[in-house]
Amino acid sequence: MASKIETIICGFIGDFKVGDNLVRNADALCRLSEANVKGLLNKLIVIQAGSITEAALDQIIYRAQNFNREGVPNISEADRKAIEATTVERFNNILQTMQKYKILDGLGGGVYDELHKLRRYRNRVHIQIDTDPKDAPRDEDGAFSTKVVKWSLDLCITVLKYLAATYPRPKGMERYAHALSIPVD
Repeated sequence: MASKIETIICGFIGDFKVGDNLVRNADALCRLSEANVKGLLNKLIVIQAGSITEAALDQIIYRAQNFNREGVPNISEADRKAIEATTVERFNNILQTMQKYKILDGLGGGVYDELHKLRRYRNRVHIQIDTDPKDAPRDEDGAFSTKVVKWSLDLCITVLKYLAATYPRPKGMERYAHALSIPVD
């Protein structure tokens, strides 16, 4: 399906193993995209894009909770400490924390709604959850259209680029950055 690949250097990742897993999953996403004939793998592509986005966002929370000496650029120390004191797991909670502390506000106010929509599509990994997102068709061929695939990949790339530009690790840590390759439709 996708003929182009975009590579984002993700210097915001704090947990090396999560970075390795992100690289592996991004590679799987590229392979899914290459093998996608007649949209048969659309659902898997959207779910994979959602999972990569969730893991990337979680790395900002992880760093706020665990890298108290290093800190996280563009997050105040007061907000970092508040995030450190909370338990954040699951995509919904990650997005609520991101919104509460305005971590993604630089992408515009609608980004949180878009990410919740991606979360809802990602949750359709459970076949019986076929009425969410609200306006998506129940039929999976309709719900996971080529348009939805393109939107999910574009959103994933946008978020990765924003995190890389806005929340990098300190100077000298560049060698630990992970390069994620995401298909572009």
